[in-house]
Amino acid sequence: MTYNEYLYCAEKHLKGCASLLLSYQMHEKRDKHVWLELYYLSGYILEGIVVYSAYKLNNWNPSDDIRLKYNLSFTQRTNLDFYYNRTRIINGRERIPSFFQNRPPGSLSVQGHKFQEIVRRLLKPDPSFNSIPYLGNGIIDSDVEQLIDNWRPEVRYKYIAQQMSPTLNQDLIARLLNTCFTIYSNHV
Repeated sequence: MTYNEYLYCAEKHLKGCASLLLSYQMHEKRDKHVWLELYYLSGYILEGIVVYSAYKLNNWNPSDDIRLKYNLSFTQRTNLDFYYNRTRIINGRERIPSFFQNRPPGSLSVQGHKFQEIVRRLLKPDPSFNSIPYLGNGIIDSDVEQLIDNWRPEVRYKYIAQQMSPTLNQDLIARLLNTCFTIYSNHV
């Protein structure tokens, strides 16, 4: 998968979420589940934009698959790779290549879905993102920022949106998706 494909996925999820939100008919029993699903998808919107931005900003070859290709100088410069670790099977035994064993603790990986760390360590310090919410210093509502900071893929296992803090509702989800749209519209 190329980093451009992450941006295409983000755009697809963003359009789908916006359509669902615009066409949604209030129904108290379904509302909580809909807000939770939109919150879940918003994380993948942001992750797609973040992965795209981190690789583009750091001059990854756009035609190289970020899962299959390993670029030692890129990883040394950014501390980012697709995988937590890269193993090879040699004579039936799993081995970690020596160049990967030297990655420092806390190395960044796309595989971990912790796009927030990639934002904090690679994107926020870059002046390209100064005016962009969350990726830089752009204006963002504190409750929306809290949702983004606390997003994890495991949110898909939650069944009641009221268990979330802040409590998910149409206004909060609309502001979250608006923030995603602003970020998407202004990415690198």
